[in-house]
Amino acid sequence: MTIERHEGRLQVSCNHCPASYPATYAEEDFPVMVADAMTAGWKIRKVDAAAAARRGDGTADLFGTPAKIAGSRRHESYTHTCPACADRWKGSQL
Repeated sequence: MTIERHEGRLQVSCNHCPASYPATYAEEDFPVMVADAMTAGWKIRKVDAAAAARRGDGTADLFGTPAKIAGSRRHESYTHTCPACADRWKGSQL
């Protein structure tokens, strides 16, 4: 999940590792949360809906169905990458 919601508070979490932006925000401060996270080095990008649908979930391409049995994950329209993951990817792409 990319935007965690709990008791009226929001927090950005990375799509690629367990990291979360440390601050939490009220729902009405959503734009402030996004701006603060981006200022701190988070990469927040819009996901191409067609590409996300082609990717599928987890091992669906191997076994025909997603491996999850406790419901399905909804597709997010944005992807969130923490600074550590962004730096790791930047270093691996030559």
